[in-house]
Formats: sequence, C-alpha cells, structure tokens
Amino acid sequence: MYKLLICEDESLERKALNMIIQRHYPNIHLVGSATTGFEAIKLAHQHLPDIILMDIDMPQCNGLDAQKEICNFLPNVNTVIITAYNEFNYAQQAIKCGVTDFLLKPIAPNDLYNCLDKILGSMKKKDTSPTVPPKYTDYIQEILNYIDYHFLDDLNLSDLACEFNLNEKYLSRYFKQKTGTSFTEYIIKLKIERSKNMLKFSDAPIYEIAADLNFNDASYFTKVFQKQEGISPSQYRKNAENFQIV
Repeated sequence: MYKLLICEDESLERKALNMIIQRHYPNIHLVGSATTGFEAIKLAHQHLPDIILMDIDMPQCNGLDAQKEICNFLPNVNTVIITAYNEFNYAQQAIKCGVTDFLLKPIAPNDLYNCLDKILGSMKKKDTSPTVPPKYTDYIQEILNYIDYHFLDDLNLSDLACEFNLNEKYLSRYFKQKTGTSFTEYIIKLKIERSKNMLKFSDAPIYEIAADLNFNDASYFTKVFQKQEGISPSQYRKNAENFQIV
C-alpha cells in the first residue's frame, strides 16, 4: 500500500482527485489533504507519503516552496506538480525542485492515470529489486539514499553493513572518508534537521518530537539539539514563530 497526500486549496479539485484515486487505485492510501503550503509540509512530516499531488498556487506558502522544504526530509518523494499556469518557466522551476511530473488544470483523468501508473510502476520495480551495491564503483550515494529512508528505524552501522554486504569496520572508515563525519554523527544531524522542521511546522510538544525521532528522552534530545544548534528546541521554535523561519 502506497501513501498519497493531496495538496490543493480548491475544494472541487480536491474532491475530484480524491474520488478518482479511491475508485481506481486500491493500492493507494490517501493519508490527508492540505489546503495551504504550510499544511502540506506539516502533513508530509506526519505521514511521510510516497506520492504528493501538489498545486502550485496555494496560500501561505506556494507549492514549489513547499516542495523544496519537503525535499529536505523526503528527498525521494514522488511529487506531481499541478497548476493552471501553462507557462514554461513554471515547468522549469518544478524540474529544479525535483518533481516527478507536471500536470495542467483542468486535469484530464487519463493524464492522471498515466502519471500515477508510471510512478507506481517505478516504485514497484524498486521494491522488488534486490539491493546490490556496485563493487567497483563509488556507492556512497546509494548508502546515503538508504539512510535517508531508514534513519528513523533504529538503523545502526551493523545493519547498514549487512544491507550493503560490507565489512562493518571498512564501512565505518569508508563512510567517514566520503562524508567527513561518522555514521553516528550523520544520523544525529538528520534527526536534528527533521526536528527543526517539526518544531517550525507543528505544535507537537518537545517530548513527542524526541520520541518520534527515537531519542531516549526529551532531556537528551534537548542536549543534543542545543549542542548542534546553539539554542534549545523551545527557543528555536519561539524564534521560528517570531521571525517566520522557513
């Protein structure tokens, strides 16, 4: 079952997309509908969708800016940009934001079917393909992509070494050589970056954020956050509210 998030501020368009997907895609679970750019970011944090249907023209934060923010924590999400603007520069901006496809309003059902079928086919192929790291080439990007998807799953260096059929000590040295940081430090940085977005775009209490990110407790999370960012999580949230950090 794949998760899909609809980001569309027009009620009729939102309902039409919802109806089409529910009728024709039993393997897609609709996890929510966002009506503003900020809500899109918040729901993407909450549900970690595989596919996003993102309207460009939304209040508070437009679809392209929301997509850029979402890519910070979901770099491999399949985003389809939807817009009424039939202009090439929008397509160019969408491509730069790493979107999967680009559809114009009003969306013809067949265009949506073709788009989703292509995305689902690509994801299914990835799901069924064994992970075989290239033995004679530089495969750090494959490792980093894997970490991006699994760093909240209590991933450790031993698990990573098994996944890529590598010696754990060799992987540790290789990882630090290629990234300039240790595996543990890299995971912590990813978690802190995720927490910054959660602090900015959600009202979740700090202890919940700490638990979601698999920190032992809120005090340890606060200590790690302050060491990396120079301020406490609560102060970071306050600054974000005061200055509308995006």
